[in-house]
Amino acid sequence: MEFQQVVARRRMVRRYRDAPVDPAAVTRILHAAARGPSAGFAQGVRFVVVTDAGTRAAIAQLCDESRHLAQGFDAWLSVAPVHVVIGVRSDDYRDRYAEPDKRRSRGPDGWQLPWWWVDAGAALALLLLAAVDEGLAAGFLNVARPDAVRRLLAMPPDITIVGLATLGQPAPDRRSGSLARGRRPVQEVVRYERWSDHQHAT
Repeated sequence: MEFQQVVARRRMVRRYRDAPVDPAAVTRILHAAARGPSAGFAQGVRFVVVTDAGTRAAIAQLCDESRHLAQGFDAWLSVAPVHVVIGVRSDDYRDRYAEPDKRRSRGPDGWQLPWWWVDAGAALALLLLAAVDEGLAAGFLNVARPDAVRRLLAMPPDITIVGLATLGQPAPDRRSGSLARGRRPVQEVVRYERWSDHQHAT
């Protein structure tokens, strides 16, 4: 699939067919996600892939799927055949910037924002696009009880959970009301040369 087609087809999907996903496709998706940019090449993003039905059901409960159902939506997490918990280890960045070749660089203590969140967002974007390229759908949500999910998956305490991505074959679903807003025109969100200039490429 051409890259622009992948971008155009990407959307957050919250309803899936109860059908397994080819493990090789999951591997390719995670390999793509792991190739995201990384501050100092610290590579602090982590992934936990969950396909076991019982564990997925437990995650669904911890992520308040019942509230999703109460709003009139179909089951999401308990049906999605693949969960990918995305986390970051901030100490990887501190360790990296303590190494000889980085000691003169401004490290995490001097950053204006924690770059591991940027890295996690880049990894998520690659995961979502790679899923579309594999002919799959993907979604993402905040984890309501991250400490409980961490314990469930035996994740170490120094991993901060960023969120949960779902992968699978899409099923017809009720579109989010947010989509009625439509996307802002590119001319509204992109400026060239200076913020005050509203000129744009044609």
